Amino acid sequence: LLAGPPDEVSVIAEKLGAKSILGKEYMVDCSADLPDLSFTLGGKTFELKKDDLILEAAGSQCLLGIMAIDVPAPRGPLWILGDVFMRKYYVQFDWGNQRIGVATAAAAESKEAGELIV
Repeated sequence: LLAGPPDEVSVIAEKLGAKSILGKEYMVDCSADLPDLSFTLGGKTFELKKDDLILEAAGSQCLLGIMAIDVPAPRGPLWILGDVFMRKYYVQFDWGNQRIGVATAAAAESKEAGELIV
Protein backbone atom coordinates (compact mmCIF):
# COMPACT_ATOMS: atom_id res chain seq x y z
CA LEU A 1 0.00 0.00 0.00
CA LEU A 2 0.83 3.67 -0.01
CA ALA A 3 0.83 5.13 3.48
CA GLY A 4 0.79 8.78 4.47
CA PRO A 5 -0.16 11.29 7.13
CA PRO A 6 -3.80 10.84 8.21
CA ASP A 7 -4.86 14.41 7.36
CA GLU A 8 -3.39 14.21 3.85
CA VAL A 9 -4.71 10.70 3.19
CA SER A 10 -8.16 11.76 4.36
CA VAL A 11 -8.25 14.63 1.84
CA ILE A 12 -7.09 12.36 -1.01
CA ALA A 13 -9.58 9.63 -0.07
CA GLU A 14 -12.42 12.14 0.06
CA LYS A 15 -11.53 13.47 -3.41
CA LEU A 16 -11.51 9.87 -4.69
CA GLY A 17 -14.91 9.15 -3.14
CA ALA A 18 -13.53 6.53 -0.74
CA LYS A 19 -15.08 5.68 2.63
CA SER A 20 -12.98 5.12 5.74
CA ILE A 21 -12.91 1.71 7.42
CA LEU A 22 -11.23 1.32 10.78
CA GLY A 23 -10.01 4.92 10.47
CA LYS A 24 -6.88 4.01 8.50
CA GLU A 25 -7.96 2.12 5.39
CA TYR A 26 -10.46 3.11 2.71
CA MET A 27 -12.98 1.35 0.47
CA VAL A 28 -14.10 2.65 -2.90
CA ASP A 29 -16.61 1.48 -5.51
CA CYS A 30 -14.70 -0.83 -7.86
CA SER A 31 -16.27 0.86 -10.89
CA ALA A 32 -15.53 4.41 -9.70
CA ASP A 33 -13.89 6.73 -12.21
CA LEU A 34 -10.80 7.83 -10.27
CA PRO A 35 -8.40 10.59 -11.29
CA ASP A 36 -4.67 9.92 -11.48
CA LEU A 37 -2.61 10.42 -8.33
CA SER A 38 0.80 12.01 -8.83
CA PHE A 39 3.91 12.09 -6.65
CA THR A 40 6.79 14.44 -7.40
CA LEU A 41 10.22 13.18 -6.38
CA GLY A 42 13.36 15.12 -7.21
CA GLY A 43 11.41 17.32 -9.62
CA LYS A 44 10.05 14.34 -11.60
CA THR A 45 6.38 13.35 -11.54
CA PHE A 46 5.27 9.74 -11.10
CA GLU A 47 1.61 8.96 -11.79
CA LEU A 48 -0.57 6.19 -10.45
CA LYS A 49 -3.78 5.42 -12.33
CA LYS A 50 -7.04 3.82 -11.19
CA ASP A 51 -5.81 0.30 -11.91
CA ASP A 52 -2.74 1.00 -9.77
CA LEU A 53 -4.75 2.41 -6.84
CA ILE A 54 -7.63 -0.06 -6.52
CA LEU A 55 -7.10 -3.47 -4.95
CA GLU A 56 -9.87 -5.96 -5.61
CA ALA A 57 -12.04 -7.09 -2.73
CA ALA A 58 -15.42 -8.80 -2.43
CA GLY A 59 -18.46 -7.56 -4.31
CA SER A 60 -18.63 -4.07 -5.75
CA GLN A 61 -16.37 -2.53 -3.10
CA CYS A 62 -12.59 -2.46 -3.48
CA LEU A 63 -9.78 -1.50 -1.15
CA LEU A 64 -8.10 1.79 -1.98
CA GLY A 65 -4.34 1.18 -2.00
CA ILE A 66 -3.72 4.12 0.35
CA MET A 67 -3.81 4.04 4.14
CA ALA A 68 -3.18 6.51 6.93
CA ILE A 69 -0.12 6.17 9.13
CA ASP A 70 0.87 8.63 11.82
CA VAL A 71 4.65 8.86 12.16
CA PRO A 72 5.53 11.56 14.70
CA ALA A 73 8.42 14.00 14.45
CA PRO A 74 11.35 13.91 14.09
CA ARG A 75 10.90 11.03 11.56
CA GLY A 76 7.50 12.18 10.34
CA PRO A 77 5.25 13.14 8.91
CA LEU A 78 6.18 11.03 5.90
CA TRP A 79 4.86 8.98 2.99
CA ILE A 80 5.68 5.32 2.40
CA LEU A 81 5.59 4.41 -1.27
CA GLY A 82 4.96 0.69 -0.86
CA ASP A 83 3.86 -2.09 -3.20
CA VAL A 84 1.23 0.04 -4.96
CA PHE A 85 4.04 2.33 -6.16
CA MET A 86 6.68 -0.37 -6.64
CA ARG A 87 4.47 -2.52 -8.86
CA LYS A 88 4.57 0.26 -11.44
CA TYR A 89 8.00 1.74 -10.78
CA TYR A 90 11.33 0.02 -10.30
CA VAL A 91 13.08 1.53 -7.29
CA GLN A 92 16.83 1.17 -6.75
CA PHE A 93 18.23 2.04 -3.35
CA ASP A 94 21.81 3.35 -3.33
CA TRP A 95 22.63 3.37 0.39
CA GLY A 96 26.29 4.32 -0.15
CA ASN A 97 25.37 7.56 -1.90
CA GLN A 98 22.13 8.10 0.06
CA ARG A 99 19.90 8.28 -3.01
CA ILE A 100 17.26 6.32 -4.86
CA GLY A 101 16.61 5.80 -8.53
CA VAL A 102 13.10 5.35 -9.93
CA ALA A 103 12.10 4.12 -13.40
CA THR A 104 9.01 2.59 -14.96
CA ALA A 105 9.10 -1.14 -14.25
CA ALA A 106 9.19 -3.30 -17.38
CA ALA A 107 6.61 -5.65 -15.86
CA ALA A 108 4.23 -2.70 -15.30
CA GLU A 109 3.51 -2.72 -19.03
CA SER A 110 2.46 -6.37 -18.90
CA LYS A 111 -0.49 -7.80 -16.98
CA GLU A 112 0.60 -11.41 -17.60
CA ALA A 113 0.55 -13.35 -14.34
CA GLY A 114 3.90 -14.79 -13.41
CA GLU A 115 5.81 -12.96 -16.12
CA LEU A 116 9.25 -11.83 -15.04
CA ILE A 117 11.29 -9.48 -17.19
CA VAL A 118 14.97 -9.23 -16.32
